[in-house]
Amino acid sequence: MKQPASIFNDVIGPVMIGPSSSHTAASVRIGKIIRQMSGDHPKRVIFEFAAGHSLAQTFRTQGSDFGLAGGILGYDTYDPRIADALELAKQSGISIEFRISEFTADHPNVFRVTAFDSMKRHIEAEFISRGGGMIELRQLAGIPVSIDGGFHETILLFGNCPSDTVDACRDYIGTHSRKHDTLLVSHNDAGQYLIDYRAQSQMPRSLLSELKEKFPVRHVITLTPVLPVKSKSEYSGLFNTADEILAIAEKEQLSLSDIAIRYETNRSGLSRQAVLSKMADMVSILKQTIDDTAAAKEEYPDRILGRQAQLLSEKNMISGRMMHFIIKNITLMMEAKSSMRTIVASPTAGSCGAVPGTLIGAAHVLDMPDDAVGKAMMAAGMVGVLIAEHSTFSGEMGGCQAECGSASGMAAAGLVQLLGGTAEQALDAASMALQNVLGLTCDPVAGRVEVPCLGKNIMAGSNALAMAELALAGFDKVIPLDETIAAMYKAGLMLPAELRCTGKGGLSLTPSSRRIQRKLEG
Repeated sequence: MKQPASIFNDVIGPVMIGPSSSHTAASVRIGKIIRQMSGDHPKRVIFEFAAGHSLAQTFRTQGSDFGLAGGILGYDTYDPRIADALELAKQSGISIEFRISEFTADHPNVFRVTAFDSMKRHIEAEFISRGGGMIELRQLAGIPVSIDGGFHETILLFGNCPSDTVDACRDYIGTHSRKHDTLLVSHNDAGQYLIDYRAQSQMPRSLLSELKEKFPVRHVITLTPVLPVKSKSEYSGLFNTADEILAIAEKEQLSLSDIAIRYETNRSGLSRQAVLSKMADMVSILKQTIDDTAAAKEEYPDRILGRQAQLLSEKNMISGRMMHFIIKNITLMMEAKSSMRTIVASPTAGSCGAVPGTLIGAAHVLDMPDDAVGKAMMAAGMVGVLIAEHSTFSGEMGGCQAECGSASGMAAAGLVQLLGGTAEQALDAASMALQNVLGLTCDPVAGRVEVPCLGKNIMAGSNALAMAELALAGFDKVIPLDETIAAMYKAGLMLPAELRCTGKGGLSLTPSSRRIQRKLEG
């Protein structure tokens, strides 16, 4: 059963180190699953990327290589050791290989994996990165699966055996399992089967022992969740569209942050206070990162831009005080990302400056408390959920409109919440902001998430501020948010692959970009 997007899993988060959520953070999560698949003792792991696709072009420049190594070592997405994980893996006796291979890929971010454990047993798998740090394990030992890292999974692999034997095993598990546990049976054309026991806790050891005795189970893989918010087997949705949100908000006189809190408590099983506390922690991390980056003296050597935020001065500002602090905070967040400091992808690492930089900057000028920022972030997250459900955050799938564009719509809704607007005004602001960014390309200079990413984050913040003002003034959004998100998704898919984070078009191909890339590659 596909779980709906979570604000903390899919939108505001992960808390991470590295330049890219779809490359670095997703890779850490993939690596952690591979570690578990190898019984926590991987010795050799081979990764294959499809020639001509995004990962083949950017797996080194955007941190997939050290992210995968970090996950294989068992690190979390925010562990500072991730930057050195390739060397640390080597020191631990783990061999990690990267290959560019000729195979047909139906997604730009496909990871083909062959992992060997300490006993030289191997397992083959295929993952995709879906954007914003979200992943899917979609093939295991040549058998189709769909695992996103939100559940405890016990996977029973069978060799060639009759289907009724597998069905009998499934039925046996069903009679001994808990009410909301899920059993999924899958097979390939060669007649090999697996059973995926999916639950909110591990399969009881006694049951697993019985299964090994009674049925021809060839191999068992146990996986624990790699997402910060576990999935709920018994989830039932509150709504799936902006129109449905508006109906609830109007009936019960709720703000967009109220709706978001209700949604996340239902989605996660966390209490209202736990949801607010989790977002408060995010705001605290973000503000600390901004302060630490502003105070930093050192230069991070492996990047294009030096320290830019220090060039901004209130004395020379021409954009007004609020816009000045929005620009400054966005710049500091982007500098933090590029210097391997802790950030919060919101919704991605490439767009990590726009939402928090805009909301924290505006709150600073308005002298508003952190809990107001937290509620604004929740409202922004609610818009992000709609985008995650009906579009994509992946630059490789939809261009930069999926990253900085989405962030702009989210930030616009958050600003309306911060300024006391209604849920309808917040959603209208998001729609108008998204309408302005359709077709935004993803063409990173030298394959790095720096230029034009910084400028596009600042553009996202300024667009959000303008559209929030229009929505609060009562401007007509003309196109409702649901329709705008659908149009954005279609427009992104129509962009040529060269303009979707492959380094094959736009600014990526300029002589200056190539010169910078040669210099950085040294």
